Amino acid sequence: MSLILKLFFDICVLRANAENVPASRVLLIISVLAYFVLSLAITFIEGNLSKIVAIILVGFILVIALAQAGLWIRSFMNRSVQTMTALAGTGTIFCILTWPLALLGEHWIFARYLLLLIFIWDIIVVGHILRNALSLPFWAGIGISVFYIFTYFRIVRVFFIAQA
Repeated sequence: MSLILKLFFDICVLRANAENVPASRVLLIISVLAYFVLSLAITFIEGNLSKIVAIILVGFILVIALAQAGLWIRSFMNRSVQTMTALAGTGTIFCILTWPLALLGEHWIFARYLLLLIFIWDIIVVGHILRNALSLPFWAGIGISVFYIFTYFRIVRVFFIAQA
């Protein structure tokens, strides 16, 4: 298991690609569950459980849908399991990094700046994964990642407005 975590960390520091991830549906399920549980633990610190679950699901479904659409358009569906596993696995790494900072965020202003840096790093990593999975230039992968983040925040904003 530590080799898999190291691989996900290597993807986070741009030393490895999604193609290095084993094409295992079991690993995909474990990665998605780990990502979901850790995301839930982090966001549970901040609010309402039903909204939190919906927001996490919207984010994950959106990134999966964008990646799957890109893989389908580029005729790279054979890379689907590896790409989804890499996205969930690196998301898990980012959850591990942000959990202590989320706990400190209310009491330590520097933690908020570190969370912003991790957020930017996450955008770069998602762009890196998509760039390699879709065989695109780096700037195109970052562009898709930024589009994903923008769309995600818009959907979440509409969701919160609808709940108010």
